[in-house]
Amino acid sequence: MTTILFVDCDGTIRKPKSRAKFIQSPDDQQIIKGAENAIASWKEQGYAIVGITNQGGVAAKHKTLESAIAEQRYTLNLFPLLSEIYFCPDYEGLICWRVTRDGEFNITNNEPVEEKYKFRKPGCGMILMASNLFSGNLEECWMVGDSPEDEGAAVNAGIRFMWAGDWRLAHKV
Repeated sequence: MTTILFVDCDGTIRKPKSRAKFIQSPDDQQIIKGAENAIASWKEQGYAIVGITNQGGVAAKHKTLESAIAEQRYTLNLFPLLSEIYFCPDYEGLICWRVTRDGEFNITNNEPVEEKYKFRKPGCGMILMASNLFSGNLEECWMVGDSPEDEGAAVNAGIRFMWAGDWRLAHKV
């Protein structure tokens, strides 16, 4: 069984270079200080590192689905130790995309599910999907994030949670 560290992307490991509220284009992102060291430390401990991010900007028409996919690909290039990224582009939490170095995959749930199991955080659908694909052991998994939605996703999945600032600070060089 695999142990997984789930990391929120926006505000946890990356931020806009432009200083805008949200990333404006795929290359408008930079690493948040301390994130690389924190990821490396967890990877050395044997964790698979998986990104989890809501991308409501697609539903709000601030960015296209293609731009959101390109953004995740750029993040994978910034963080070579990140295995893959899952993102939810709709407000209903029924659609999820999995972006890997080998491609992108649409994961859609057409079945009604309880709110806590939807893909959009604080739903835990992205965590459960990744855990299933990785044969993850949820009892040993962690979620790191910077928002109550991130904490809610961890609680709904039954995994431990750590605030991003504390996580990065714990691995400061």
